[in-house]
Amino acid sequence: MRDELLRIMNLVKDGKLTPEQALELAETMGLFSEPKQQTTGKKKMLYIQVRGNDGDKVDMKIPVGLAQILKLSLPALQEKVPNVDLNLLSEQLDEAMKNLSEIEGDVLNVTGSDGTTVRIFID
Repeated sequence: MRDELLRIMNLVKDGKLTPEQALELAETMGLFSEPKQQTTGKKKMLYIQVRGNDGDKVDMKIPVGLAQILKLSLPALQEKVPNVDLNLLSEQLDEAMKNLSEIEGDVLNVTGSDGTTVRIFID
């Protein structure tokens, strides 16, 4: 927990996050909450698996809450993407996070004509 808080503080120091954004991120990550008994014992994860027909494999595991960090980085993108409504994008990320936290199981399964498969699921 100390390391995560230190990383957030360094982002503020480097001007990549405002103090308000850092506080929101720290609260989202549970850095200031009272220790609680977890009922399930695990956080929801988004898994991406790719299986190539030639034996290649790709496995990614991403915490569902990671979208919150992406949302907090949006103000830094304003200069690079001036024609994009970042407020709308932020709202869409909020909605996606809400929906992802309510979903379990397969989100996408695709098999290509060459036998390559892609599976995205939440557990």
